[in-house]
Amino acid sequence: MISRLKETITPEGLFWPRSALYSRIASVMEPAYRHIARQLALPPNVKTVLDIGGGDGRLAVALAKQYPHLSMIVTADISKDMTDRARKRAEKSGLGSRITSDVSDVHNLGYGDSYFDAIVSFGSMHHWRDPVTALRELDRILKPQGILTVMDGFDKPSFKIIKTTVSGFGGSIWTSIAYWVGSHQVLRYSEIAQIVEGSGIGYISILCLGPIVIVGGTKD
Repeated sequence: MISRLKETITPEGLFWPRSALYSRIASVMEPAYRHIARQLALPPNVKTVLDIGGGDGRLAVALAKQYPHLSMIVTADISKDMTDRARKRAEKSGLGSRITSDVSDVHNLGYGDSYFDAIVSFGSMHHWRDPVTALRELDRILKPQGILTVMDGFDKPSFKIIKTTVSGFGGSIWTSIAYWVGSHQVLRYSEIAQIVEGSGIGYISILCLGPIVIVGGTKD
């Protein structure tokens, strides 16, 4: 399983012009990022959030706008070009004081133990070269009673399923196409279940909603 993941395009390869193309595709996913931000329903006691694999910062900006009580949102990505784009996006949105952008590897994060109140990720899990190690590292930096939400596609969903889901939150046909293009390298459900079991993290569960799989829970 892990060797197959290594054969996919890794985030390290997202330099210009590939990063610019990725950012353009992400632009039509704006309705999805806003929908995800709403669905997370982060409570007022959550003040610090890590968006791992945050790309060009669109989810971080959506979170900042949706939850004024968040004092610090860190969008982290292994691609420097993407973190530069995320930093510029936050500043342009007037959110530079609440959003920071770090170059980070999910397998070896530079944050202290029990650092964040919540950790979110959308569409990056299938890029992780060692998902078990990555989940354990996210668990390490999550506070007790913290919230972990890792979202990705699974089982290469059909365009019909994606379009139905996207239409449900007001996304356009272009949003559906962008999601479908991005779902070609996703993991099988059986692989995700194996990853979760291998992590040994007891509070993590798996929930499937249409073409999206959610791996996470509230830390004991």
